[in-house]
Amino acid sequence: MKQSQGWKLGQDSFTKMIVWFKDGNVRTMYSIDWKHKLSKTRNKETGLERFRKKIKQYGPLAGTIEIYDKETGLRIEKYYQGIPKPIETTIS
Repeated sequence: MKQSQGWKLGQDSFTKMIVWFKDGNVRTMYSIDWKHKLSKTRNKETGLERFRKKIKQYGPLAGTIEIYDKETGLRIEKYYQGIPKPIETTIS
């Protein structure tokens, strides 16, 4: 929900990214889906583009990277060493 003091990272983010680095560190990041803190709108694709840029920066330092939709909890993208991987789907 938009507040007068601006968007809140994590609370107002559409997606989150979990990075498992090869050195054993794990980091969770939340998307920045707005142009600036006091933007009137937010856009899911803006946040995803920023994540993809960060994934290129990490490259081979990262083992697995997964991006999740916060509302549904579903994994929407997966990378290994910066390379996109297909998402396994199970049909029951």
